Amino acid sequence: MMWVGVVVFTALVNYGVGEVSPWWSSAVYYRLLVDSFKDGDGDGLGDLKGLSKQISYVRALGADAIILSSLSSKNPNCSQPGIIQHTEIDQRYGNLEEFSNVLEKAKKIELKILITLPLQTISTASEWFKSSADKINGFEDWILWREGTAEEMPQLENGVDTWTWHEDRGAHFGVSGKEALLNLCSEGVMAALAAALCAWLRRGISGVLLNPDFPMEQRCGEQLLRKMVVEALNCARSFNLNTPIILADSSLSPELAAKYYSNSGVGANSVLSRSLTSPVRSNAPEVALAIYADLLYAPDDMTPTWITSIPNENRIATRYSNDMVDAINLLSLILPGSAVIQQGDELGAADTIMEWATSSTCWPSEAVPSAAPFPWDDSPNTGFTAGEPWLPFTSNYKYANAKSEFNRNHSHVGIVRIAAAMRKSPAFGPHVEIKRLGDALAILRWGTAGSLLVLTNLARDQTEAQLSRIHGLPTEMTVAASSTGSSLSTGSHVTIDKTIKLIPGETLLLAGGHRHCGGPGPVDKIANKLSEGWQKINKYFSNI
Repeated sequence: MMWVGVVVFTALVNYGVGEVSPWWSSAVYYRLLVDSFKDGDGDGLGDLKGLSKQISYVRALGADAIILSSLSSKNPNCSQPGIIQHTEIDQRYGNLEEFSNVLEKAKKIELKILITLPLQTISTASEWFKSSADKINGFEDWILWREGTAEEMPQLENGVDTWTWHEDRGAHFGVSGKEALLNLCSEGVMAALAAALCAWLRRGISGVLLNPDFPMEQRCGEQLLRKMVVEALNCARSFNLNTPIILADSSLSPELAAKYYSNSGVGANSVLSRSLTSPVRSNAPEVALAIYADLLYAPDDMTPTWITSIPNENRIATRYSNDMVDAINLLSLILPGSAVIQQGDELGAADTIMEWATSSTCWPSEAVPSAAPFPWDDSPNTGFTAGEPWLPFTSNYKYANAKSEFNRNHSHVGIVRIAAAMRKSPAFGPHVEIKRLGDALAILRWGTAGSLLVLTNLARDQTEAQLSRIHGLPTEMTVAASSTGSSLSTGSHVTIDKTIKLIPGETLLLAGGHRHCGGPGPVDKIANKLSEGWQKINKYFSNI
């Protein structure tokens, strides 16, 4: 028997009578790797000077904010990689003056800046590590130590790649990715990281992205996040700053990651969802169930933030193929809550091939295929640098680059821009319905003057979708955007009672009039109250 699922959510958050929803509740973020965005000084590495020069590109996409990769100073000696100082800017990226220029330019174009603040590891060359190894008073427990002997390595724990013996300390320390693991249960570490966050907030950023996962003792990760939120709010009050936005990233299950939310207390404003980032291509039921999990585990009146790709892992075009780029981007932009477009996903940029990456230079970030420099055009150096790039360029940069994408009428970038703009339209209603139509997934936004529907074929074969199975749709809808290769062009009309044939990956963004009272059962029961306004309907849905 064919499985058919339908779930209706209300995406409204109650902020009080007369209050406007905060910008971050439905923001479009652009997650940017500074190393690979734009090189401003010709050394082959992206930097703050280059970011300042090209930052308007992000605004042109329709984004509200940028999430910058970590800028914290890292050891220039890669034999001891990792952060040296959380509050100092790595000189390879630039300096405080250049960072201030980025903030100033972002403000002029109404673009907010968040940074990523790493919490889990540190360089063995850092003062924190040295002080802990020397058992200096107050630093003894800052690193994850295990007592024992040089001959007997402790048992590996979740989150620990290996244990390394420290002769002077006479103990093993935990290592992840060649960096020392911080002990996130340490009160000293919590206080130091909170102080680092305040230092960044005082420079003018709007918020921060944190990953407090500590699998060895996860309650400590939750405590750390809450302490940092409290201190961030105290910092904002003390220095007359705007209330900062705290986003949480996590590789934990949806159930555990949901504990980072505030839930009527102190916690993150939102938690990043990885439901659209499976390493292998998922079908409609699998994607729907992953979305449901993140929505249902989130506390009442809170929603996840949907990401298109995970940093250091494959981009959409590489992990699924180019025909799925528009599907993932549109799904992230139609779901309730905020969206994060990973750098390059808006272009359909593929990962690079690392065969000739033989540089002996110690770069700040890990050299992985998805970190390939951003392709601005189809020139030999893609407009990224005047020098030798720190990594090879994307494998498809000749056609998947910013210049060609912006010049084409029917492009991945064009679809992202349309969807980002539609999020601010009256048709982007507070209610969300998720339904499977054959092998296709349909997500409907409704509850205002109009309605928006994303329909996508996630299967590897052609499928047919009957929109009439979504009750209450207007009899005709207009194609606001369609994926590359679709037979339906922008501006064409779709009659709801006709079957739509979709090739693999084909995705449509349909816009229409308001949903009438022939919607799902619960709506039928209160149809006679429609004249009293949508406020009563919202209240009804918030209780089911």
